[in-house]
Amino acid sequence: MAQNDKVKVKIIFVCTGNTCRSPMAEFLFKAYLKERKRAGDFTVTSAGLEAGKGDVMTRQADEALTALGVKHTPDRKARVFTVQMSLENDLIIGMTDEHAMRCDSDNAVSFRELIGSQIADPYGRSTQAYLDCAAQMSEAFDAILALADKKLLEKRAQDD
Repeated sequence: MAQNDKVKVKIIFVCTGNTCRSPMAEFLFKAYLKERKRAGDFTVTSAGLEAGKGDVMTRQADEALTALGVKHTPDRKARVFTVQMSLENDLIIGMTDEHAMRCDSDNAVSFRELIGSQIADPYGRSTQAYLDCAAQMSEAFDAILALADKKLLEKRAQDD
């Protein structure tokens, strides 16, 4: 395998608490990549700008991902988005314009920039609200993959 084939693009989804939207986006996008046999090209994670230490995914987020048949880790711990994450990720996807702006990176984009609408916080709402949120996020996955592929080509060109 050529050295170039080991280059990966790091993608991180960012929301407020890292218990609803961003972990759902992380697991949904991983499943999307796996279906397309592209998982090996990317590292996908998530974090929250105001995540609470030790917080886990909400029950409704777990139920929504389970209903969609998406492999996930319901007891994963929320992670706080850091300056280091801002520097080491090639593509930062904010659920809202504010999330993207607060990441303070040229690599940050919001869902509104990708699909024309922000991802509303489903916290405290029904599992159906989470399913609706998942469907809305999934609408952006082709655009996210296109951006990630562009970053991958750039990184591989730099690696040559």
